Parts: sequence; C-alpha cells; structure tokens
Amino acid sequence: MSRPALPPEWLSRRTPTFQFPKSLLRPLLRSITSLKDNGWLPAVPLQQHVVICGFPRSGTTLFQLMLEGCIEGPRCRGREIRALDLATCGRRSHAVLLSKRPKDLFLIPELRNFYADRGVRLQIILLHRDPRGVLTSRHFSRPTDYYLSSEEWRHYYAWWDWHRRDQDVLSISYEDLVRRPDRIEQRVLEFTGWKARWRFHDFLNHVPAGFDGRALNTLRELDPSRLTSWREQQHQQRLQQLLVELPELPERLVSMGFEPDEGWLLQLQSELASGIAA
Repeated sequence: MSRPALPPEWLSRRTPTFQFPKSLLRPLLRSITSLKDNGWLPAVPLQQHVVICGFPRSGTTLFQLMLEGCIEGPRCRGREIRALDLATCGRRSHAVLLSKRPKDLFLIPELRNFYADRGVRLQIILLHRDPRGVLTSRHFSRPTDYYLSSEEWRHYYAWWDWHRRDQDVLSISYEDLVRRPDRIEQRVLEFTGWKARWRFHDFLNHVPAGFDGRALNTLRELDPSRLTSWREQQHQQRLQQLLVELPELPERLVSMGFEPDEGWLLQLQSELASGIAA
C-alpha cells in the first residue's frame, strides 16, 4: 500500500505552533537532547517511546487515563503532548516515554526516522472507533457542533489503514476498550512489556492528580450501552448527511469489522422514512 497523501496543515498540525519562549528555545533543546542521546551529557538512556494516536473521539484520552493510573512507570503528565517534540526536545530523565496526541498518526514515518539509529524501541498504539460514533461525537471545545468532518475522517482513515498492520503497531478499538478492558490490558502489557499496578476496569479509582480529562466530557464508568448512541434520533439527519458525503462508509464499516454487511443501512433508511412520515 502506497503512502497516503499528506493532510492539509490545518488538520495534521505537522509543524509545531509558535509558543514563546519554547519555540525560540527549540533548536537549543534539540542540541541538548542530541548530546544526551550520544552520551556527551548526563541523562537516563532512553529505551522505549510509546505513542498513542489515531482517530479523534476514539478513546485516546480514556486510554491515556487507564495507562497513567494503572501502569507502573510511564506518564504523559495528564495532558496531550506532541510525540516528535518529546523525542527531539524532551527531558531524558526516564528510560520510557509515553505520549498521546491523535494527530501524531500523521507523523509516524518521521518518528521512525528519528529513532532509527538511536537504539530506542518506538511503539505505536492506534485507537479507532466505529465511524458512526466518531462522526456523531462532540467535544467540550465545540459542544454544539459535531467534532470531526467527513473530509477529516477520510484523511485519518487513510493513514490508519496504512499503518494498522505494521509490526511496531498495536491497533485497539474503542469498543473493545469499553467492553473488554481487561483483555485490552493484557494485549498492552504483552506489546509493551510493562507491568500493571491496577486493573484497567478499576481506572476511576486511580485517576492521577491534575489529569486533563475534559475531552472525556465527564469521568464515568465504562458504559457499553453508549457505543450505539449514534442511533439516537438526534443524529439521524447527521447520518443521512454522512451517507452523501462518505458514499464509501457502508463498505468501510464492513472492512473495519463493525458490520457484517449493509443490513444496518436498510434499517436506518427505514427509520428515516418513518421519521419523515411521522
């Protein structure tokens, strides 16, 4: 499979935004980090960097919370951080780095290139979710709008599909994380070699102080009944629009394993017709 086209910069944010004074100090920080990685300055030798990325609204923050609260060692410090910044300018005070940022999906090749000759094990954990759930989800920053557009989803899908079978990638669905957290916990431990202090299903009892959970809308117990909230009447017009904007959606749902066939579409069309008639 060939490399997908790069998304526009407004979507991918491949270039760091200017932040004073961090942006002015970035060249110096990169030089210091390089000297540390080459043994010219004292630092803990970096052994592993685990990057959480994937579709927005697919459980990346929930997954980060589970890791930070239940796994020994790695921390994102409760927030979202750009993996390439952490790699090139980050402190070398821990042997293991953990970062979370959905848009880092578009920077995987650059991360691999950076670590290629540094003896660091780069591992990617890709989060995905039923597209109907992603595309009918809202975010605290824009509570009255749907968070992701069809065009944006199409870019994320292309890059997720390109990377999901790579050897250094573990692909996890939001649905499995909610329904079977202990099974996902085991897969993560086997993939990373980490150890658990607490079980994933018990994450609410171990929320780290200062963790930024706003993207979760609210901290709550895992609720599998909400996985099909896209079926609610409030989203029917949105779904109708998506079928026009994403004619490949029925096929994608089958290929991603969320539907066995297009029977759901017939049911939705029947519900839409009934709603119009009513």
